[in-house]
Amino acid sequence: MPKITRYEAEVQLERPDGSRVTYRGDGVGPADETGAQVLKGAEKAALAEEPGARVVSSRARRG
Repeated sequence: MPKITRYEAEVQLERPDGSRVTYRGDGVGPADETGAQVLKGAEKAALAEEPGARVVSSRARRG
């Protein structure tokens, strides 16, 4: 069985009107997932909630 670990992520978006919003979340995933993979998933999820927005900053870490 693959090892799992906890991740925390934060993504700041800028909406088309110029306002900003920050999404934070945590979850579990494969222990061998890279930071880039975690960020890609977090950014994709945040952008799905804010159509037309763009990523201003993002970060992820193992929890």
